[in-house]
Amino acid sequence: MRGKLLACGLALLILGAFTLGAAQAQTTEIRTQLGENYVAYPQLEGMADEAVQQKINDDIVTASGVTNHLVTLVTLGQSPWGLQVDYDITMETDKVLSLVMSAKGKMPNGREGQAYSALTYSLATGERLALDALFEDADAAVSAMEQIAEESLTEELSGYLAYSQVTPLPRDAFTLDKDGITFWYPGEQLSLLSGYSGACQFYYEEIASYLRDGADELPKQLELLEEALSPEKAKTAIIKSVESGRLPHVPATLGDSMKDVVEKYRLVRTPDAFPGGRYFVLEAPAFRGVLLISDAIQSGYEASAVEGIQVKRGSLYGLAIGSTERSGWLNLLGEPDETMLFTENMAYDYNLPQGQSDVYHYGAYELRLHADEDGVLRAIQLCK
Repeated sequence: MRGKLLACGLALLILGAFTLGAAQAQTTEIRTQLGENYVAYPQLEGMADEAVQQKINDDIVTASGVTNHLVTLVTLGQSPWGLQVDYDITMETDKVLSLVMSAKGKMPNGREGQAYSALTYSLATGERLALDALFEDADAAVSAMEQIAEESLTEELSGYLAYSQVTPLPRDAFTLDKDGITFWYPGEQLSLLSGYSGACQFYYEEIASYLRDGADELPKQLELLEEALSPEKAKTAIIKSVESGRLPHVPATLGDSMKDVVEKYRLVRTPDAFPGGRYFVLEAPAFRGVLLISDAIQSGYEASAVEGIQVKRGSLYGLAIGSTERSGWLNLLGEPDETMLFTENMAYDYNLPQGQSDVYHYGAYELRLHADEDGVLRAIQLCK
């Protein structure tokens, strides 16, 4: 969630403008702060249709329980838990406003906890956006996403979790951003070891076949899917991505402080060791199917940096995990600088299926494209 360093006060406002059609609308932050505890939430200003604006503003307050949190805030007293209610606007266009609110600390029931409120609105009607606006067959799309979630999240979650139900997806609690759609679970369904409620993100390219594809449909209007690149442009984009130490959708860069990354995105469990390094599994939904790699020092990671990123979902400018065959990247990138064979034991150690990794060097970094024994792309790895 966005950190906000503001002086103590009651109802401090911050204005951030974005265009809604011909009118200039503003997101206004309403903040009530007492010491280190606060309740912050967004409101819209300046929409041409004031009735729609009021409808959205009222729903943000009601759906996220702002009133109850304000009561808790002013009656905290000496409670050791405190209370921080914050938000993140994940998408703001002339058609959609999408945000997630997070309340952490003393909940309205008097217990310590954490809860998300995910809200996505149509700015034409003021209504919550339904999945039918995004998917041709919402039931089929949800079924496919639930299968993906079961396969990927279940293996990452601890067996000691009291609340660990990955399905059903909370289909009325989702946000949109530039990378994908994220579903935010209630804590009583999926709660992680950190105490945060769970969430599950799907890249748009993972679910592209289910998205509405008409020119006048919302996914096209929001440009949720990037246009396919020519082979020349795709190769250039891949090389630039590797040289920059980044992979699409992943909010981490080679060289980042591992301490800072862990503080922001939270560890699922103690890092897993492999020959020469450690894998970090992170809680934030952007890291489903994404592992960060650091050094093998077991005394801690405070002085470590991100030395690798391994991705097992999505694509790299047309190289799609789960479907692109080895011949596809050989035709695009040419012969690799090196090919590494992975036996059963080696594959287990490195969290990969049996097969081989083709290694390409661009600038100071290397790209590894790992194929299974059938020659299908199963992982993309960026390394120092």
